[in-house]
Amino acid sequence: MRDPKILSKFSQKNSDSPVIFTGDECIVYILEKFENYGCLSIGDTVNTIGVFDMVVDGAVSGMFLVGRIDMSPSDVDTEDVNGVKFVKLTFRKGDVFMKTTNTVKDDKLAFFVWLTYIKYGNVMRAMNYEDQPSIFDRIKATCGLSFPVDHSVYEMIFAHLSRKTDDITIPFRNTDMKCDWRRINLSDVAHASRSTSARVIGAYFKEGLNSALTRPNESNSTIEDMLRQ
Repeated sequence: MRDPKILSKFSQKNSDSPVIFTGDECIVYILEKFENYGCLSIGDTVNTIGVFDMVVDGAVSGMFLVGRIDMSPSDVDTEDVNGVKFVKLTFRKGDVFMKTTNTVKDDKLAFFVWLTYIKYGNVMRAMNYEDQPSIFDRIKATCGLSFPVDHSVYEMIFAHLSRKTDDITIPFRNTDMKCDWRRINLSDVAHASRSTSARVIGAYFKEGLNSALTRPNESNSTIEDMLRQ
């Protein structure tokens, strides 16, 4: 949420006061999967990780604050978007968007972000393709933890898992990058694995074997050459 036009729709008197929504309508989409990690609870307020896409007075935006926050929307609902379930929060003028901007550091949240956006292949639509790897550069300030690898590692992972929407066998980076794209799961042995041995030895043998038979590799991996000797 960096766009000045979006930021102007929210107000805060000081760092200890709540953030108030001052626009007409703000819709927040929180992954329902966060409930599985104990990171989403709905009661008098909604307690969640501050990582979500949103639409503010018709403009697509998002928030990336890897910390627990409390929100007080006017309405709470659920919505299915392309097979992914979301908790939908609707804020109207005067609603408390965030009870406080002060968050307690919780290093476990960094792992939950990894599970959500790498292992299970979810995508933050508020970020473009080039910005996606940067999500792990931002977690240290709020989580107190960062993974000890270079930024280029994330770029390689996201590039490998990001695929053309209508043909997930094609990496998005190998298209004109003007088409729609999605992300496959890291555990998708049929499509994420590059070698025949990785597909067959993977956790889902049937899917991996079918993939190896229908899409044979054009070159062998080093481990396959060693196994043949």
